Amino acid sequence: MALWNKKPADERVTTIQNKIYREIYYLVMLITLASVVFKFITIGTSLNVVLTEVLILLGASTYYLIRSTSLGIYSEEVEIHDTNSKITRNKKNFYWGLAIGLALALSFATNSAVNYAEGTQQAIHYFVLVFFVSLFIYAPFFIMFTVITHNAAKKRSDQVNQKLLDEEEVK
Repeated sequence: MALWNKKPADERVTTIQNKIYREIYYLVMLITLASVVFKFITIGTSLNVVLTEVLILLGASTYYLIRSTSLGIYSEEVEIHDTNSKITRNKKNFYWGLAIGLALALSFATNSAVNYAEGTQQAIHYFVLVFFVSLFIYAPFFIMFTVITHNAAKKRSDQVNQKLLDEEEVK
């Protein structure tokens, strides 16, 4: 197929094009996230309202993770990040999982206190109860999800890199 045949290209032009594509990707993700926030504020907190945007956000992120892992560049990205940053990627994933768990717990606790309590005492009780129960459920789940996904992707990327190195040694 003519679509997949590589033609000689100027490396500088290709690098600039890739930079533009990356900027477009970030812009589309930002617009999609803004759409989710806007719809939650104006329409309500129904998943049906923002399902398309959530699928775009999750789909693009999942696709990038799978492609970078299968090409073997994920482990190199992690290595570059870890040498340039004070906090390793693994720790950042842990903190992101904890932050998502905390945000969900706060959201659920606030919702319970505002919508279901009949008085200040009951609102405080509902908030504290729902916050800690949600925190104990969601924080470990998201921490494990982010850390395990990162470690599995890094391991697979390392395997791909090792296979490529072994193939080069054979040649």
